[in-house]
Amino acid sequence: MFRYRDIRGRAEAAPDASKHADPPQDDPGPEAAPPALAAPILRELELLEWRISRLENAAVIRLVRWLGNRVIRWYRRLGHFLLKTPLSGLLQSIMGRQSPEEEYRRWFNQQRVVSSPAAGAGGLSQAATEDLRISILTPVFQPNLPWLKEAVASVTQQTFGNWELLLLLDGPAGDDTLRWIQDLAAAEPRIRVLPGEKGGISATLNRGLSACRGSYVTFLDQDDLIESNALAEVAAAITAVHPDLIYSDEDYVSAAGIPALPIFKPGWSPALLMTCMYMGHLFVADTTKLRAIGGFRSAHDGAQDFDAALRMTDANPTVVHIPRVLYHWRKHAGSTAQSHDSKPYSHAAGLAAVRETLSRRRIPASVVDGPFPNTYRLLMNDRPPSAAIIVPTRNPDLLRRLFNSIRQRSSSIQASLHVLLHAQDEARDARIRAVASEFGARVVQFTGPFNFSRMNNRCAAGLEDPVLVFMNDDVIVLDDAWLEKLCDPFVREEVGVVGARLNYADGTIQHAGILLDLSSSSGHPGRFQLGSPFWPWLSATRNVSAVTGACIAIRRNLFEQLGGFDRNFPNNFSDVDLCLKAQAAGLEVVLNCDVNLCHDEAQTRTTGTQLQERVAFWTKWGSTLTSHDFYYSPNLSSRVETIQLSSEPQA
Repeated sequence: MFRYRDIRGRAEAAPDASKHADPPQDDPGPEAAPPALAAPILRELELLEWRISRLENAAVIRLVRWLGNRVIRWYRRLGHFLLKTPLSGLLQSIMGRQSPEEEYRRWFNQQRVVSSPAAGAGGLSQAATEDLRISILTPVFQPNLPWLKEAVASVTQQTFGNWELLLLLDGPAGDDTLRWIQDLAAAEPRIRVLPGEKGGISATLNRGLSACRGSYVTFLDQDDLIESNALAEVAAAITAVHPDLIYSDEDYVSAAGIPALPIFKPGWSPALLMTCMYMGHLFVADTTKLRAIGGFRSAHDGAQDFDAALRMTDANPTVVHIPRVLYHWRKHAGSTAQSHDSKPYSHAAGLAAVRETLSRRRIPASVVDGPFPNTYRLLMNDRPPSAAIIVPTRNPDLLRRLFNSIRQRSSSIQASLHVLLHAQDEARDARIRAVASEFGARVVQFTGPFNFSRMNNRCAAGLEDPVLVFMNDDVIVLDDAWLEKLCDPFVREEVGVVGARLNYADGTIQHAGILLDLSSSSGHPGRFQLGSPFWPWLSATRNVSAVTGACIAIRRNLFEQLGGFDRNFPNNFSDVDLCLKAQAAGLEVVLNCDVNLCHDEAQTRTTGTQLQERVAFWTKWGSTLTSHDFYYSPNLSSRVETIQLSSEPQA
């Protein structure tokens, strides 16, 4: 059944979430005391961790890990290539791997057993739903009659019974189809037929919207299917929170109705909705509110649902995601499930819908085509005049490479460069100062134990640039206008923190958003992969729970308001903590996938986290970490960074 906890839109604030926060100015006082580890068992754990860390960072182990990572990348690149070949099934078998389609079919059948229709119906009391009716609108235009019969049967077999199905004839139907529809409506009082002239999809849907009697309305294409417990899941969500919009996960099915691949979706993501109509199917709306905005608009035919979703989310909407596959989208010639080329006009209609949304919400931005059909990108009209780029380093060669890559790329935003020098070796420090001088960068020296948070807070103190960009020295800029692209999401006032997608030199993913509950902490889903058939959002600008400090941009006034980085996280978690504090303050964290950066990762310090940091992180954010990450699908495993189907059944 629908899970209420998946409704939340932002990370919950931990009690006194900012009490450990470091002020942005330099703190001359002593280092804050780490969490007490007085218990003997914790002291033993620290000692064991120290010994393991020495082994992990030994030269031989580092070499083995370096070689192993490259083997993993090669293997995953090969697997990605095989998926795109005509002989993909045979080659996957030779490699001893299931095809993604086979893997998904097996997974879906297992989930069907766990989430049986009876369970879906049993979770609702009659009293809770006796006044709730759900209307289903199905436009009918030159249908394939066997497919239409299957679509209708998927409605009549629903475990939730208080529904009505409106078959909306969009022009004349064939004699056989018309006869069957009339007999069907005569036998089933919950099915009504609304004849009409050919007038386009929006006009047809509006006829149904005017005539429907349900307090909520959803939509079923004439050749698609819904799961037998779909309306029960929707009814549970409505009973819980009475939302404005509901959307579920879906999948593609073949012409024969065999499941192919899923479209798992994140929780409510305003940034992703400005990028594409990610909600898709099953799409459910409050009938009164959909009527109040004027229903669907014929000027946006082909993207009428996208336009309606944008208008219904203009002002503080309540949006629910049901992370279950409730809708089956049939792939056949002439459907956009098969090819976007079947409705080329839909892209232009969607572009116009986003453009009107920007105007309606008074967002000073323009919209251009995204990297794929039916995707879009926002461009800030009045970008900030300057941004401070802050780089901690103890490697002059990496620093020169980064600054060279920035210098070689054009930018209309003035970048002020700031080098955080962790002083350790006079000769190396002198080389770092020379590199900084060569590029006109300010140097802020830091002595004592390494503490990423204190160092960055000290460097940021007193800066006046409206945007602060914290970067690792092992990053390489590959795009012109990269800084403009990084800042573009700030055009929406709700956005407080922006991160970039980072790739390794071979094109595989290093960072595409941070998953909070990975192995009970955090990690980077999709690492070492080129993409995933199970998570299509790796290249889409969207909301995430956190982004990596290897390239993180934040409004300067927000950074000061939040107290900067928390110095209780000297090596790890400071970036995640900052993102969680921003969300607790009511602002969004957005991953911008339009920025092209390369990240070598961990070139200047050892890998791994410390027990004290993990204890501090869990003490501060434990209530948030115990829930599945809102912006990642619970249908995917959170135990590993490889994007793969979860082996754990949903509750």
